[in-house]
Amino acid sequence: MAQFSELIKNFDKIREYMRGFYIYGFKVRGDYTEKSARTYDNERRRVACWMDDAVRWEYSPKGKRVFLSLDSSQVRQNPLYAAWKSKSFTKNDIMLHFFLLDLMRDLEPHGVDELTDLIASRYGVLLDTQAVRTKLREYERLGVFTVEKTARAQRYRLNQDDALRHWNAEGLLDAVRFFQEVAPFGFIGSTILERFDAENDLFLFKHHYMVHTLEDGVLYDILQAIYEGRMIRFQNLSRRSGSVHTFQGVPLKILTSLRTGRRYLCLYRADVRRFTNLRLDSIGSVELLDAADDLDDLLGKLEHNLPKCWGVCFGGRKNREEQLIVKLYIDEQKEQHLLKRLYEEGRGAQILHIGRNLYLYSTVLFDAGEAMPWIKTFIGHIVSLECTNREVTQRFYSDLSAMKQMYLDCR
Repeated sequence: MAQFSELIKNFDKIREYMRGFYIYGFKVRGDYTEKSARTYDNERRRVACWMDDAVRWEYSPKGKRVFLSLDSSQVRQNPLYAAWKSKSFTKNDIMLHFFLLDLMRDLEPHGVDELTDLIASRYGVLLDTQAVRTKLREYERLGVFTVEKTARAQRYRLNQDDALRHWNAEGLLDAVRFFQEVAPFGFIGSTILERFDAENDLFLFKHHYMVHTLEDGVLYDILQAIYEGRMIRFQNLSRRSGSVHTFQGVPLKILTSLRTGRRYLCLYRADVRRFTNLRLDSIGSVELLDAADDLDDLLGKLEHNLPKCWGVCFGGRKNREEQLIVKLYIDEQKEQHLLKRLYEEGRGAQILHIGRNLYLYSTVLFDAGEAMPWIKTFIGHIVSLECTNREVTQRFYSDLSAMKQMYLDCR
C-alpha cells in the first residue's frame, strides 16, 4: 500500500478538493464521487497538513462535512499558497539541485557529459547522463541556467541576471507585500518575501479572493497562448451538470467580475463562430496549439461586442441584441446620489431627462436579463420597464407581484 505524503506531483490532483473545501464546504465524504473514498481521505489529510488552523468540520444528517473557515480581513498571506510549495521530488532531484549549483559556482560553461563526470568524481555519485540533461533543461526553463548552443553540444552556465541581487530590498518589499495578495501569480511575491525572511505586516483586505491562486497554473498557460497568438484546447467542467466538454479556440482576454471576483476566459470558438466566456475555475489543463488566423480581426470584433455584454453572455447563436428601456422617477433635489449611480454604473447607456424628476435609461445588450439585479436596486423609483425580450419584462413584473404578495402576507 502506498504511503501517504503531504507532497504532490500534480497540482490538478488537489485543486478541486481545495476548491470544494474552501468555496462550498457542504460536501460529505460520499459526495466526492469522481475518485475513490481513499483518494478523498488522502487529499483531506494533505489539506489538513497545510492548513491545520483553518480546517473545520461539523456533522450533518448526511455525515461529517469538512470545510475551510477563514476571516479574509485577518489574513496576511494567502494560506492556499501552501499547495504550490508542496511539490514532490525524488532523491535524484534534490541531489542534482545542490550538485549542479555547486559545480556552476565558477560561472564557466559546462557540457552535460562534463557535469556528469564531475558529479561522479567529486561527490562519488553515479548518475545517468539523461537525468542530468533533464534537470539542466528544467533549470534552463526556470531561468536558473543559461544555455550556449554550439554546432557540437550545448553548454550551461549559471545565470547571473538575477534581478533580486540588484534590488533595494527594503524599498521594494512593501510593493511585494501588496502584490502577493492582490495580483495574479501572487505566489511569486510570497516566495520573494520568504527569500528575504520577510512577511506581510502592512496590508489587510476586506475583499480577498484567495481561491484565485488555484487557477494560476491554468491562467499562466492561457496568457502564454494569448501572448504568442496561439489556439488552445482544454476540458471544461460544468458546475451544474457535472459533465465535461472539450473546447478549442482562440483565447483573447481574461475578464474579471467586479461583483463576484470570478475570472473568465474570453474565447473565440471557430466551430460555432462566436465568442464565449468560461470560468477559469472550471478549466482543466490547457494544451497550446498552432498559431491563430485573423487574430487582429477577432480582437476588433470583440472590442465591438464587449460594450453589449452586461456580464459574461454574448447572447444566443445569432447574437440577437435586446433593447432595455427603464423610466425612473428620481427627486432631483433630494436624490442626487441616485442620479450619480445611474450615470456611473449605467455602463455607457443613454440617459435622457424627459421631464421633472423623470429619466429614461436605455441600453442595448446581448442578454438584458444580466442587468436585472442592478436595475432592481432602483425598486421604488421605477415607473415602467420595457424590453424587446418579453421574458425579461414578464419576469420583472412577476417578481414585483410576488414581492408585493410576500409583504401583504406578513401584515
